[in-house]
Amino acid sequence: MKTTRIQKVDRISGLPEPILHHILSFLSFREVAKTCVLSKTWDRAWHRGRRLKLLGSLERSIRNRHRHCKDLVSMEKFNMVVDLFKDQEFASFVDRCVSYAIGCNVKKLRLDFASENYDYDEGDRGKRWYNLSPIVLCAKSIEVLKLGRCKLELPIRNDVKLSRLRKLHLHEIDINNHVISNLFSGCPLIEEVIVGKCQGFDSIELFGLFRIIGIMMFDNWGFKRVDAKVLNVSSLTIVQHDAIIPFDINILYCTNLENIKLVGASITDEWLYKLTSELPFLESLYLGSCHKLKRIKISSPSLDTLQISECVKVVELEMDSPNLSDFTYDGGMISLCSNALALSNIDLYFNLIKLDTQWNVKLVELLSQFHSFSEMLTLKVSEDEDFNVPKELRQILPSPLSSGKHFQLVINKVCLPFSIAKVVDDFLSVAPHTETVSIDYYYSHGWSKNFFEFSYKKPLVNEGEPSPCFKSLPISCWQHCIEEVKLEIFNSDSIDEKMCSLRGAEFLEKVDGLCLLKSMMKSA
Repeated sequence: MKTTRIQKVDRISGLPEPILHHILSFLSFREVAKTCVLSKTWDRAWHRGRRLKLLGSLERSIRNRHRHCKDLVSMEKFNMVVDLFKDQEFASFVDRCVSYAIGCNVKKLRLDFASENYDYDEGDRGKRWYNLSPIVLCAKSIEVLKLGRCKLELPIRNDVKLSRLRKLHLHEIDINNHVISNLFSGCPLIEEVIVGKCQGFDSIELFGLFRIIGIMMFDNWGFKRVDAKVLNVSSLTIVQHDAIIPFDINILYCTNLENIKLVGASITDEWLYKLTSELPFLESLYLGSCHKLKRIKISSPSLDTLQISECVKVVELEMDSPNLSDFTYDGGMISLCSNALALSNIDLYFNLIKLDTQWNVKLVELLSQFHSFSEMLTLKVSEDEDFNVPKELRQILPSPLSSGKHFQLVINKVCLPFSIAKVVDDFLSVAPHTETVSIDYYYSHGWSKNFFEFSYKKPLVNEGEPSPCFKSLPISCWQHCIEEVKLEIFNSDSIDEKMCSLRGAEFLEKVDGLCLLKSMMKSA
């Protein structure tokens, strides 16, 4: 007798979607949730049906508001974030809702049309995006406009009329040079502009915008140039992190700038000096990956904060900035000339390190220069071996940081076996009377912070003369002056901090046993 095999047939998937929606309307939420495992089509139809119902409710609500808008005040805000990549048929729904919102004289409009999980290809992004309705660019009531992941085209008459717009944010927008030029010319009252991760344009020109005070542009695909002649702009940020070709910039007419951040700019030493010397209100300057800079000269009496990062060709820095308070440098070894008398915070990170005596001599000399301006100095290094004060260096430059008060060393990676005692000894050899030393380091299981606070006593004397071990030093060596060391230890894998007090110069013998973590010993 033959056995008949019954094939499994998914008859639900073969039903038209309207019929599936009709069936689902008779079931409770719990019943639908249980039956969704029967068919992927059933599950998709359920979610799609819920979405259609929700969107339909939204459209009815805003349509009713539009019908009675003459009797009501203007709509304050309308936000719509919709995934349109797989559901292009929703475009007409979006058009209607946007039209109703504009008809209600909406003041703040945000439209974003992408899925966070969508993995796009740079070559066809614009082809898949929603084409923004041109009526948005003619809405006279809009004061704040935020657009994300859509394609922007001009109205039929090529006339943008956003007469009340104050803030414009464009994120991942497909927009060409002609459109973006017309867009800004149609916003006479614009105060703030943010353009990030957009494509389709390679330059931007900003002229005659008398109220604009803030401009931010970052990581725009294919961007090459900005030309701004806007007198009242006070804050300018242009960042191109991964740009193959650096962008050109013309902002010499923006004489009221207070804050500038440039990453990936094609600027020269002469251009930078001219810019800083002609900006009377400049307070903050950040320069990153500006690879044409070699010998930086900055002249600005108003400058308060200066950051220089990964400008790999810089070898010399001259700062005529007497009111500079915060300085951060990330790069190779440099020579320094400065009159910064008000420095309170200094962060240094030397990422191009040569482990030889000559390099270490330059490092200690540079630290000494900076510490003549500030009692607090932070040095960041890639590995623990990058901070090393060999014996021959101690003989050449005894106690170069004799006036140093507070030091912080941040080590991004430690190599086992790692000795905290050696690092502290290196610090005390160049700064024998420092008050505090903080050593922060990262390892495979977390981070640790070790904070040392030192107190000193007068050195011993022999027949009225100081001990001969420090005759050649400008001040007495720490071994003969150390009285008490207070140690605090903070670990990422330990809730409670450890505190202890040690006496005398022998404290170094106990430091490693107190500071090294059990987790580090296990990973060794």
